Amino acid sequence: MKNFLKIAICIILVLVIDLVTKHFLFSIDYYNLIPNVISIASNGGNTGASFGIFQGKTIELSIISTIMIIALLIFNHFVKNKNTFYCISMGFVLGGALGNLFDRIFLGYVRDFIFLDFWPTFPTFNFADSFLCIGAVMLAIFILFMGKKNEK
Repeated sequence: MKNFLKIAICIILVLVIDLVTKHFLFSIDYYNLIPNVISIASNGGNTGASFGIFQGKTIELSIISTIMIIALLIFNHFVKNKNTFYCISMGFVLGGALGNLFDRIFLGYVRDFIFLDFWPTFPTFNFADSFLCIGAVMLAIFILFMGKKNEK
């Protein structure tokens, strides 16, 4: 129960950060946050996934996201020795996935607004994307290096 609570708190925090920043920052035409490093600007909404793939496939991406969320919840059920690192990683992944799924279901697109000025070909992203990627790396580290140690 304690680990479930840690994951739930993480999910809620990620969702609040993601949805609040999308609400307030997505409508900004352009703001240079750190010159030549990072800017905030509305991209008009992303109906696809990263790097422009699957444009216009909002329904399909929503279905895939839902299936992945369910798969992660099933996976979570079978992980025996959850530690705080695992709980944070799972909360980041699920929170990020739910944040973008919220946009796809209720808006028909994902609100991306963060630009990396020093890497102009990098796709525009949001906080849900950031948490999702960081959480996925953390989860991979747990699975590869920490999960097996905890089971011994």
